[in-house]
Amino acid sequence: MKDLTISALVLAFIFAFATINLSFSVATITSFATVFLISLLAVSISFLFHEMGHRQMARHYGCYSQYQMWKRGVKFALGVGIITKLLGFPLIFAALGAVVIYPKIDLWGSVQHITRKENGLISLAGPAVNIILATISFIVLSYFTNLPHFISEIVSFAFRINLWLALFNLIPIPPLDGFKVFLWSRKVWALIFIPLLIVFFHL
Repeated sequence: MKDLTISALVLAFIFAFATINLSFSVATITSFATVFLISLLAVSISFLFHEMGHRQMARHYGCYSQYQMWKRGVKFALGVGIITKLLGFPLIFAALGAVVIYPKIDLWGSVQHITRKENGLISLAGPAVNIILATISFIVLSYFTNLPHFISEIVSFAFRINLWLALFNLIPIPPLDGFKVFLWSRKVWALIFIPLLIVFFHL
């Protein structure tokens, strides 16, 4: 929970910082505080459900999963987020940690290693949850146009954050989820990643 909390705070800060106009004024500080709160709510929900997806799929296969923060990843994400924003092209590096999957143990205490498919499906569960949340957010924004402004902003942030988390985590490089999915099935990875990429750049 400590690792998740720190990661969520940092990611919420990066998303909020990427969206504001840089000017040192009271209005900007007040605006940033509001945007950060909205971002934090959206990120917390997205992060929590992403990890729950991993957890439930891991349990389905008799395994145990745990999120572990990557300290260098947190520092790198903050550095990239701040520097690229100051340069005028904000980039968000979302690899602040990784889910560690512990193999199942049988009744005799022997370790039963998971298969490549099981590992791939456990890894895919997190981004899949983000895709579902992004889809729900998009539907809400499309069909419920009279939402209060604050709620609308949260849903809008949730859509963008979940879309980005799904896309970023499916990049096929370690230690991201996409690498494990890619090792299991390139077809499954491509069927999910390529449409996400198209949607992201189309929007």
